[in-house]
Amino acid sequence: MSLMIGVRRQVNPALRLAGDAVGRADLRALENLCRSFPENRFLVSVLSRENQHELCVYARKFNNMMPFGCWWFMNNPSIVEEITRERIELLGTSFIPQHSDARVLEQVIYKWRNTRRTLAPILANAYKLIYDDGRGISLRDIQRDVNRLFRSNFENWTSLRPR
Repeated sequence: MSLMIGVRRQVNPALRLAGDAVGRADLRALENLCRSFPENRFLVSVLSRENQHELCVYARKFNNMMPFGCWWFMNNPSIVEEITRERIELLGTSFIPQHSDARVLEQVIYKWRNTRRTLAPILANAYKLIYDDGRGISLRDIQRDVNRLFRSNFENWTSLRPR
């Protein structure tokens, strides 16, 4: 199940479909879902910046929940960078860095291009910190991590494999 949590509907009804906004969510409902239905898998994206850390903590506590993407109001380069860095620090590479809620196909292209551009220096810094702590980093390690982030996390989570 894919959950996108945190929309406040029609805060400005005069704007019709554009009148929705963001709201901080109480993620205890997500906690209850994950705990009550351990056999179900939950892909979760939250719209509020204030919910991001809590989402990462839940991902560490429940192996049936995986954070994904930065959608709508969260898809600004500075916020994507912050959230991605936080996820790398708390979750390693066990999340999906981006998805698309795009209504126009061309939006998918720029969103993924921006994600790659944002993720590269974050990963480079993470590898530098690991290296500085005395652990070696191989090309195979980097390839594995990039593959997980951009492909196999989603495939494994959903049991969808390309033919």
